[in-house]
Amino acid sequence: MNILSRNKSLLIITGVLIALVITGYIFLKPGNTAVGDDALYKWVTSETDYVFYKNNPEILPTSSETERAHDDFMRVRINKKAASVLGADGTVPEGSFFPDSSIIVKEIYSDKTSSSPDLLAVMVKLKGAKNNGNDWLWAEYTPKGETEYSVEKEGKVCVKCHRPGRDFVRIFDIVK
Repeated sequence: MNILSRNKSLLIITGVLIALVITGYIFLKPGNTAVGDDALYKWVTSETDYVFYKNNPEILPTSSETERAHDDFMRVRINKKAASVLGADGTVPEGSFFPDSSIIVKEIYSDKTSSSPDLLAVMVKLKGAKNNGNDWLWAEYTPKGETEYSVEKEGKVCVKCHRPGRDFVRIFDIVK
């Protein structure tokens, strides 16, 4: 093998190694993006592919299991991405997880006859977000978009009730 051929091979190998290092860095680098309250609210309110949990649009009473953390009545809607992993029983199978960009919105009502919610409790699965808590973004908003519980708090209050069992989603324990 002559010197020119050897140098050419060395350049190719070096180029491949550099490309692997760069792409590995890009894909393995931890997320550095924090999602703000305004952006999160716009995301969840602009989503159009929601379905009601178990296809039930009824406003339901909350339960003592939730310690009435959000109020007395609720209705839950999820986007199609979140719905795609639910089993026939309407729950995420044990040991399974929601994919990134799954959205769960719990509409909170003060009474069962309300025509619009008083509050929106939001969970968005986004592992790469700098301000996630247990891979979820957690926030609460008024229907007009005013922040009641900021995504910047990383769900620290939320995860006291939302336990890891079914990817931190409590609705499976509440609505049977």
